[in-house]
Amino acid sequence: MPTAQSGDRVQVHYVKRFEDGSVVSSRKRAPLEMTIGVNDPRLPGLGLALVGLAPGACTTVRVPAEHAYGPSDPTRIRRWARTRFPKDQPLPIGQWVRVSNSQGRQRLVRILKVQGPMVVVDTNHRKAGQALELEVELLGIKVPKPRVEAQGP
Repeated sequence: MPTAQSGDRVQVHYVKRFEDGSVVSSRKRAPLEMTIGVNDPRLPGLGLALVGLAPGACTTVRVPAEHAYGPSDPTRIRRWARTRFPKDQPLPIGQWVRVSNSQGRQRLVRILKVQGPMVVVDTNHRKAGQALELEVELLGIKVPKPRVEAQGP
């Protein structure tokens, strides 16, 4: 039975979880098709884990935080003026809120502390600093066809 190799196009079912077991995303109903060896930022470390597996095989992959959504960066904790938020917007401590910049682009920040006219926010990705676990089933393999070199006259 053939096993998956780098460059193969494969179909997988997966469940992506945080280490506490909470599900981040899942492709149990509709398989994901991907090429082994092509980095997919949604599923870091998955390609290497599939090499050598045969269709029908299952595996679990632990992805450390630095290869998942990155480590939490303390330099991304900022002090912003309360005026950066709409006057009527509640700022509950520990909650993620949407903020618009001067160009109108929105981003999520976590409210850490409100100190009078200043708000301390965490601008890290909301999943930064968290390791992931990928539970994967290899459904099928499409081996790439070898290239045929053009023959000269």
